[in-house]
Amino acid sequence: MEEVFETPIGRVFVRQSEGKITALHVGARGPARKPESTLAKDLLRYGSGEPVDFDRYEVDLSGFSEFERKVYKAARKIPAGQVRTYGEIAKAIGKPRAARAVGNALGKNPAGIVIPCHRVVASNGLGGFTGGIEWKEMLLRHEGYLK
Repeated sequence: MEEVFETPIGRVFVRQSEGKITALHVGARGPARKPESTLAKDLLRYGSGEPVDFDRYEVDLSGFSEFERKVYKAARKIPAGQVRTYGEIAKAIGKPRAARAVGNALGKNPAGIVIPCHRVVASNGLGGFTGGIEWKEMLLRHEGYLK
């Protein structure tokens, strides 16, 4: 199932298969429709500022390495309104010298927001973001981390 829909934080694309998220991206293109899935409705609530627990959603990580899966699991533990550095994530997964590799893994994140890669920042600032730094800033502002 694929959906493209508007939220207060932008147009979102979601693809699900066999009960798992296979893709989720903010800043989607294409014609938008009314959100139908439970996930789409939760993303709409999130975009409206309501707290949403995305832990109940499983992401299909079958095509990702064990390292990448560990990075995504660690990122999912970061509460809304907080951030961790790439180095902190590297230490948390037992690879303290792998901060750059953590960033590379997050750059391949298949399910933004559900795997909140926007909550992982550089030690000297926000760092990069695959969708563009303005999306990272907007999501962190939306969650109350940035003013």
